[in-house]
Amino acid sequence: MKKKAAAAIAGLVCAVSLTWAAGSGGTDTVRLAIGYIPHVQFTPLYVGIDKGFYRDEGITLELNFGFQYDVFSLLAAGRIDIGLSDSDQLVISGSKGLGLQAIYQYYQKYPVAIVTKAETARTPADLKGRRIGTPEMSGTSWIGLQLFLRKFGLENAVQVEKIGYTQEPALLSGRADAVVCFLNNEPVAMRAEGIALRQWDVKDWSDMVGASFISSRAIIASRGPLLARFVRATRKAMDYTVTHRDEANQIALKNVGNVKKEDEPLFRLRLDATCELFGSPQGYGALDAGRYARSIAELVSLGLIPSAYPAEDILRQF
Repeated sequence: MKKKAAAAIAGLVCAVSLTWAAGSGGTDTVRLAIGYIPHVQFTPLYVGIDKGFYRDEGITLELNFGFQYDVFSLLAAGRIDIGLSDSDQLVISGSKGLGLQAIYQYYQKYPVAIVTKAETARTPADLKGRRIGTPEMSGTSWIGLQLFLRKFGLENAVQVEKIGYTQEPALLSGRADAVVCFLNNEPVAMRAEGIALRQWDVKDWSDMVGASFISSRAIIASRGPLLARFVRATRKAMDYTVTHRDEANQIALKNVGNVKKEDEPLFRLRLDATCELFGSPQGYGALDAGRYARSIAELVSLGLIPSAYPAEDILRQF
């Protein structure tokens, strides 16, 4: 853990790091890290900066992107204020008493999907004896795969292979008969290319929580009012993104950069798919303690945490 934290902190120097000033003099800086590259799925953050929602709350939002970021270690070290990460990993951290808490729900729906070519399988049962490719043997994609295998009685009935983040070429080349991916990414791209797919979304049968903005108890204690302002601005930005998608899409294109003209329609399709993950009857960003409790129970049943604990331990409502 110490080595991992040290590597993550060192990574702040060399990772892809993009910073936009959402305000000027008199604002407070909020340092936000995301363990990924700039991408359309983070459009509300770009919109919040561009439309001045963070500035209106007296915030200069600093966005740091990098594959090597371990946002949990960075939060524990106090090097960032907020991390955007998968909430199933927060649940696992809660079982270890790391003192991290979700402050705002980003994805209300679990984004993992298992995808195959339509000609390969009609039902999950048709995948028996087949190869399923997964990016990693841990993390959200792995958990989503375990939920899929259990739901359809496929444990020990398929071959699972680590393929890295090569889902589309692995599927199309036949290296894998099905792949695990995020429903707002690879399936959108393949369908745009005219590829006929069958897709099983984990959200259709599991209540597992999606990604959230996460902070630490120590940071919440010292910067709670500032985090509350961040939550208000992000809620406005998310609502604006969903209700003004054409404008939000243009803002995202400008901020992500390096998007070829011919790829812009796909970019928009990914934005639309991402927006479908945001909604909640309780409103954008709502943290559902019951859903977290059920997610904790799911991870206990999968053997990924030893026992259940109160969901409120990892939640902080603002």
